[in-house]
Parts: sequence; structure tokens; C-alpha cells
Amino acid sequence: MKKNLYRGITPGIFLLILTYCSFLFLAGCGRPGSAGNGGAPGGTGPEEAQPLAVEALRVTRGQFVTAISASGTIAGIREALVVSETQGIVERVDFELGEEVEAGQVLLKVDDEIAALNMQQAEEQLENARIDYQTTENLVEKGGAARVDLLRTRSALRGAEARFKQARKVFLDCAIKTPIPGYIAAKEAAASLGNYLSPGMTIARVADLSRIRLEVSVGEGVVGLIEEGASARVKVPASCEEKVFDAKVTAVAAGSSPDTGSYLVVLEWDNDCGPALKSGMSAEAEIAPPAGRDSVLIIPTSALLSREGRQVVYIDRNGTAVQTEVETGRRLAGSAEVLGGLEEGDIILISGITRLSEGEPVNSSIIGESGSWK
Repeated sequence: MKKNLYRGITPGIFLLILTYCSFLFLAGCGRPGSAGNGGAPGGTGPEEAQPLAVEALRVTRGQFVTAISASGTIAGIREALVVSETQGIVERVDFELGEEVEAGQVLLKVDDEIAALNMQQAEEQLENARIDYQTTENLVEKGGAARVDLLRTRSALRGAEARFKQARKVFLDCAIKTPIPGYIAAKEAAASLGNYLSPGMTIARVADLSRIRLEVSVGEGVVGLIEEGASARVKVPASCEEKVFDAKVTAVAAGSSPDTGSYLVVLEWDNDCGPALKSGMSAEAEIAPPAGRDSVLIIPTSALLSREGRQVVYIDRNGTAVQTEVETGRRLAGSAEVLGGLEEGDIILISGITRLSEGEPVNSSIIGESGSWK
């Protein structure tokens, strides 16, 4: 019987049938769930997505402006121009540029011969007027002179006193002195031997460098954060090996400059660097605003993303990345002020955010607080 069954099958047909059966067998072996496991290879069910490991910060408040930078030029706490109040030929010069001087020290002297004679004459006239007044006073007491004579001699005495004081001042002004202690910051050409001085001519500038004064200008956005007595750190790059000086704010302008619109702030500190600090040198200052004055929610700008014209961040909400739109204000040194969209205590993601999508599971590691993050 079998022999009759195979007798009608040619070798070509037999090969075709064998190939078809092999295809069915292979297709059945490769089909998922062929062992009745519900369609899951190995019977373990659908594979779950693994949470993405990311770093995060806890959103907190912080001081947005921690230091206000400004620059200017330093000067001595007091500076005075030494000006001639007399006239005459310079006969002696007793100072040099850069020299340290004491208050009242004679810097220059002009010819005082005529001034001395005038003072002596005025002194003699004063003495005569004083004797005349005393004599008349005695006569009035004894009835030997009228009271009008006493008034006349008293007036003459006062006139003589004024003329003597004036003559004495002219004589003393021939010796030109410095009004303050300090260093000679400038010596004018007029202060030369043999030169003729006239009243009002400047001969020198004296700078008292025992304490240093620095004037800086700041904008309206930060002037409200500066108070009198605030601490500051100052560097003078050209001197004292860039030592940092501890300064104090001594004055804050009540109004802006009409030329620049900026506000003047004055800083002062004791000079423990000596004459190496010179009036006119450039200085850089960092002024500390009052603690807590500028406390706002802060996040790093690196956490911000742009999505369809919106600013968004990702926060970790119970292990899930949630995209949140935020409103920001000021930006400074990699930080942004948050005006809306976040609350204190939120967990904001700061790494791997470009690979995240809404609702993706995350495993966050909190590495700090946004208010103090640098």
C-alpha cells in the first residue's frame, strides 16, 4: 500500500513538500510564547523601564546679589592745595616731590624784608594808639577830657590793631606752610627759586595717606542694597602686592549724577601699606549687601530648558520627571531669580535633563540647595 502511495510522487514534488514542511517547523519554533507562557519569552512578563540616575537640588531661597563690584581711583582721606596768599620773589624752597611733611611745616619762603618793615611800623603805631587811649581814659576819669575824645582814641586804637594784624599776616604769609600732614603729591613749577609769586598761585598738593578714600559709582539696580557702614573688600592692583583691604562704606549718595545716572558710594580704610599706596591709583571694590536683604528663590541657569518659547525645568515628583514652566527675573553668574512656577522645597533636576521626557522615571541624588549652589 505504501509502495503504491509514493509511486506517484516525483523527486521534484517530494523536494518541494520537504522544503514547505521545514519552513512550517522553523516558523513554529521561533514564535514567541510557543510554550504557552502568555507571549513573554522565558515567562517573565513585559520588561520594565529602568529609572534614569540624575543629580538634583532642593529649591531654597538665597541672597541673589552676594557682592557688588565697582571700581574707582583712590585718594588720601584729606588732600589740600597749598596756595600763595602773598607776592614776592621766592628765596627758599624747602620741599621735594613725594616728601613726607608735617602740618605747619614751611614749604617755601618769599622775600619778606618789606613785609617785616611794614609790620614793625604797624606795631609801633599800635603802641602809640594804645598809649593815647590810656592817657585819654585817665583824663576823662579826672574830668580833664571830654568823653568824645575817649571815643576818638578808642576808634584809633582799634584801627591800629587791625592794621597791625594785617601787616603781621602779610609777613607770616611770606613763609608758605602746609595746612595738613601727608606727602607731597604734586609740586608746581611756580615753586622754584627766584620765581615771582602772586596771590592765588598754587605751589603744591599735599595728600594725607594715613587713611584712604575710594569713590565708586554704582547703578540704580544695586544702590538700594548698599548701606552706610557696609563691609567691603578693596584691591589696588598696582600696589601692595594686590593685598586685600577691609573697608567700610562711609557715604551713599541720595541722588544720581545728572551726567551718568549712577550713584556715588564712598569707602574708607586705614592705610597699613604706607606710601606704596598713592593718590590716583585704580582700585577694585566688592561691597557686601546686608544679609537677607535680597533673599529670593534661586536656581542654576543650567537647569533651564527652552520648550516652544517657554522656560521649563524638570522636577522630581515621587520618582517621576515632571516638566514645569517657570518665570525668571534677574540672572547673574550662572544663577537665575525665580519669580513663579516653583516653590521652596521642590526638587529640581540639574543633570541629564536634555535626555528626559515628561513622566519618565528618575532616581534623583540631592547634592545641595539651590539658594547656596555655585
